[in-house]
Amino acid sequence: MSAASDFAGSKAEVDVDRNLALLAYALLFLSAFMAGAPALVAVAIAYARRTHCDAAVKSHFRFQIFVFWIAFALTAVAALCGLGALLTLVGEVLRSAVEGRWDSLDAALFSQMHVGVLVILVGAAALFAALAAIWLIATAAYGFIRLASRRSISQTAP
Repeated sequence: MSAASDFAGSKAEVDVDRNLALLAYALLFLSAFMAGAPALVAVAIAYARRTHCDAAVKSHFRFQIFVFWIAFALTAVAALCGLGALLTLVGEVLRSAVEGRWDSLDAALFSQMHVGVLVILVGAAALFAALAAIWLIATAAYGFIRLASRRSISQTAP
């Protein structure tokens, strides 16, 4: 009788871990639309539960951690490009102020400014932000489907 209760308890534990992994995938998916905040909760769940589960669910928790850090890196590059664009714009405004071209700021700023650098930085920021969002959506959906069909996942090609 105790063997049956041990099995039922471990099956319930596996179901809890599987449900937490499914929740983490849903949070990763939603984080693309909510400025990344749910991804922090998802990776906290993955880090907390990755050592207390069976091998199949453990592979999903490891995959979620991998997905989070790739998205974090892409977002950090996007933020650096955006910061570079902002600093370029502020630098051009300050240069115009120092040179005394405040009478027609719009014309002076955009005629003398290196618009190409600004456009490249803004474009790069938008590109990396879009890549991070696509990465989160695609990998979370893929992992969710694999886990829902009770299949493990790996970070390398089979």
